[in-house]
Amino acid sequence: MTAIESRPFRARDTAQTPVPGGTRLERRAALDLSIDEEILRGELRGEALSEALRADLSLLVQHEMREIEPLLESRFLAAAPRHGLFTAGRRRRNLEALIGMSLARRDGSTVHATVAGIAAILRHSTDAEAAPPSRGLLRALRRAEISGLLP
Repeated sequence: MTAIESRPFRARDTAQTPVPGGTRLERRAALDLSIDEEILRGELRGEALSEALRADLSLLVQHEMREIEPLLESRFLAAAPRHGLFTAGRRRRNLEALIGMSLARRDGSTVHATVAGIAAILRHSTDAEAAPPSRGLLRALRRAEISGLLP
C-alpha cells in the first residue's frame, strides 16, 4: 500500500502489529533495531562532516566512550584549542550544528554524543586499534535519546 492508495479499514490488518511495550525480548529487539538504524545514519553523516565538526564530535565521543562522569557543556566549550579568536563561539556553533544533525544531544547542562555520533566518528577513525563501543553503552545512550524525544 502506498501513501496515495487507500483501502478500507479491516481489523485483521492491524492485528499483526506489535503492541507497544510487548515482551522484554520484543522491546530489546526494537531497541537494537533502532541502534542499528542510528549506526547506519551516523556512518552516512560522518562522511559529510567538516574537519572542525569532526574534531568537536570526536571530543564528545572520546568522553562518552570512557563512560565516566557526564561532560558539562561549559567544560566542552572551554576545551577548545586556542588557535585563534572566538574559538569558544565557533565551538558553540559547531555544537549547535551537531545537535541539529542529531549527532550530539544536550541533557540539561551536559552534552553527549548520540549513537549516530559515535558511529560517525568510529567509522572514519584513523585509529584501527579503537575498540567498538559495548552494546550496553549503545543501549543506554539510545534509551536516553528516546526518552529525550518523549514528552
